Amino acid sequence: MADYQDQDSSEDSRINDAKKFLNLCNDVDSNNRAEALDDVRFCAGDQWPVDVQNSRVLESRPCLTINKVDAYVRQICNQIRQQRPRIKVQGMNNEADAKLAEILSGVCRHIEYQSSADVAYDTASEYAVKMGWGYFRVTTDYISDDSFEQEIFIRPIDNPFTVYFDPNSQLPDGSDAERCLITTVVSKKQFRAMYPGKDDGQGFTSRGTGDSDAEWVTKEDVRIAEYFYTVRTPAKLVLLSDGTSVYEDELPAPEVLEEAGITIVERRDSYKKQIKWCKVTAMEVLEEGDWAGKYIPVIPVYGQTAVIDAKHKKFGLVRMAKDPQRMYNYWTTALTESVALAPKAKWLMAEGQDEGHENEWAQANIKAMPVLRYKQTDTEGRPAQPPTRLQPEPPPAGIVTATQGMSNDLMTVVGIYDPSQLPQGNISGKAIAGQQQQVDMVNFHYYDNLTRSIAYCGRIILDLIPKIYDTERVMRIIGADEKPEIITLNQRITDEEGVEKILNDVSVGRYDVVMDTGPGFATKRGEAVEAMMTLLAADPNLMATAGDLIFRNMDFPGAEIIADRLAASNPLAQIDEKSDIPPQVQMQLAQSQKALQEAQQQIQTLAMDLKYGQTVAETKERGATARTLMQTTAKAHDSELKSESIANQVNMKAVTSQNKTEIDAIVKMLIANLDTSALKQEIDRRNEEQFAFAQQSINDIDEEQNPLMNQQPQQMPQQPMEQAPMEQQPQPPMQGM
Repeated sequence: MADYQDQDSSEDSRINDAKKFLNLCNDVDSNNRAEALDDVRFCAGDQWPVDVQNSRVLESRPCLTINKVDAYVRQICNQIRQQRPRIKVQGMNNEADAKLAEILSGVCRHIEYQSSADVAYDTASEYAVKMGWGYFRVTTDYISDDSFEQEIFIRPIDNPFTVYFDPNSQLPDGSDAERCLITTVVSKKQFRAMYPGKDDGQGFTSRGTGDSDAEWVTKEDVRIAEYFYTVRTPAKLVLLSDGTSVYEDELPAPEVLEEAGITIVERRDSYKKQIKWCKVTAMEVLEEGDWAGKYIPVIPVYGQTAVIDAKHKKFGLVRMAKDPQRMYNYWTTALTESVALAPKAKWLMAEGQDEGHENEWAQANIKAMPVLRYKQTDTEGRPAQPPTRLQPEPPPAGIVTATQGMSNDLMTVVGIYDPSQLPQGNISGKAIAGQQQQVDMVNFHYYDNLTRSIAYCGRIILDLIPKIYDTERVMRIIGADEKPEIITLNQRITDEEGVEKILNDVSVGRYDVVMDTGPGFATKRGEAVEAMMTLLAADPNLMATAGDLIFRNMDFPGAEIIADRLAASNPLAQIDEKSDIPPQVQMQLAQSQKALQEAQQQIQTLAMDLKYGQTVAETKERGATARTLMQTTAKAHDSELKSESIANQVNMKAVTSQNKTEIDAIVKMLIANLDTSALKQEIDRRNEEQFAFAQQSINDIDEEQNPLMNQQPQQMPQQPMEQAPMEQQPQPPMQGM
């Protein structure tokens, strides 16, 4: 494509090019601009033709304006605001990274937020609906006065008539434009304050009709123009053996290529594209520089377009609605005028019935009289009927019908209908939504055209990011859920092997913009809650696996806290979306880890059961053995005690029998030799001694027998050893004299 200017960069050449381009745009778009200006005025309420309005004013006749067009324009613009398109970045080659694509999407949202880009989008789309086109732009500026870091901004263009866009542009988003002029007319006093020492055109005089400079300098004002133009420099493009492409004048030395083992595979003719920028007046260049990107940073938003007789025609909603709106204004004015000029309701009475009350009846149509008094006779004294009121003529039915017809025609032209005129009755919500969608589709092209333009804006931003954000910097990004996050771009780190790497390198990979349209995040979140609650009612177990997501989408105080608590106990919720590992893989790993933990717990349980189950069995076995041994030992002691007890009893009987024989013999001898009373006392003493001795012997035997019989097992106190009862031996009978 040929250059639009010579390679000579002299100031006169650029100024002349700017003047010629302005004249070219005026010639091509003069009709569009004139009609668009009338559309804007019409939408603002200037809807009566000048000659008709002047004639009616001279005749003191009304000119009513019932502006329905502006309401229809606002309805379309507000629908666009409710579902504003959103920029989303995707990778285009194998060097692109999904995580970096999400970061770039966050950077684009950050630029939109800090620029208040919604103002730029709304302004451009509103003009597109009104007159057929609007503009917004992308600029760069320093973060602060004491900083060398720049930021990207999206700015509105309040007056689209100040923009002269490339008339050769054919694409609907304007991405093929080669030139653009943005002009501002300021007073010479203001110009001198803005640019001290610059020529303000004080000595300029217009040379006549057709003088191009007359559009740039007037007696009181001067035009300042920002001029974007494209310069293409021929160059050779080289394809290397490693697959990279580079311009021939940018190749490294042949020795470096030979050492790296890289050879040249192919050459072809190409060019280097550079966007230039300057700010000029008709006299001199005020500022100049190179634009960092490869696109003209002015984005058009079109309404409706058509090519008629090889001319590009642009128009909006107002253009076709003018005639029905004018007719509606005319018939409404005629109806009002007819009613206003109609005679007021009059009273019919006999002559003389108002005698004495003339003032009351004269003001009956002006004031609300509580009482109207009259005479029951006329002037001749004859009885007369009470006065009656004559009703005025109703508004002409034809005018009322015409007014209603014009209102329907206006709705048909703009494609927006009154909801009360849609089919009524017992119809489902789905049917109502379908009717509304059908109505909205009539003007959907305005929304779609804005989507194209914002996508082009996103490509301009992606082209500028590697050039503007080319150093390591910490900045904010905005997520899809509108939550901010702080990240570091172009972060240099050294890994464990000592190799330097760059994290979040925005200069690597190719990326493109895919628009995200439809309801915004808040609307989608509400719809998600409704769908989740329906699923939860069908399957209550869903709360265990997705309860944190359900509460996180709810919008009441404390919902996030509940979601965090549920997520803390759910391994599947511990997914880091910012990690290099994809979320699907993280979820699979979390599920595997959860299953592994459950298996380990089961193994530990089985091991504990096996260990303590064997111990209990051994304890029971030892206890049974101890009980058997104690029972055997107790039985043996019991047998020994019984044997000893029997032997003692036999010995006791023998001793007692021998003592008794001796005593009897002694008694017989004493009886024969001693006094009877003394002998009786001696016998009683001896009997008491014998009895005490026998009782002591029995007690000693009992003391030796009781400790063994009462001994219990020490190891198993809960199971006492059985003891054989000891036989009670009869006490030896006491024998007396």
